[in-house]
Amino acid sequence: MLILNHYPIYRKIPIYSLLILLTTCSCNNKEPLDALPNIGGYVIGKETCHSDERMDYWLIDCTAYANQPQIGDTLVLDGITYTNVLKVKGLSKGLQQIGMAVSFDYNEITPNAVITTGCTVVDPVTYPLKELFIIYQGEIR
Repeated sequence: MLILNHYPIYRKIPIYSLLILLTTCSCNNKEPLDALPNIGGYVIGKETCHSDERMDYWLIDCTAYANQPQIGDTLVLDGITYTNVLKVKGLSKGLQQIGMAVSFDYNEITPNAVITTGCTVVDPVTYPLKELFIIYQGEIR
């Protein structure tokens, strides 16, 4: 056993630093996190269902990346046919612009179209589309 009491303090610091370094390096044996699935798209519109617009779904055309899988549904919106559309809730305020290129890490996409119910506005506009559950989101630049 090494006795440090008879050494001056300036000689103890390197030994303590070495012990701390070895302890922290040996404890870093955790498995890396698995990468979440990611999809990119363009904001093409939103549903109008709730008087509180934060509760409405936003429509995403998932065609921003080459070779992106066909996971969404077909939708005709304002005379334009989109073939890979999903809807999302909780889109960040800064991304709520039509035409904005967005990227999502997600944990689930519903296997079937989700019908929006419980609308509180007079003339709701909703679309039966699959829903993507967002984990992380950001703008594609």
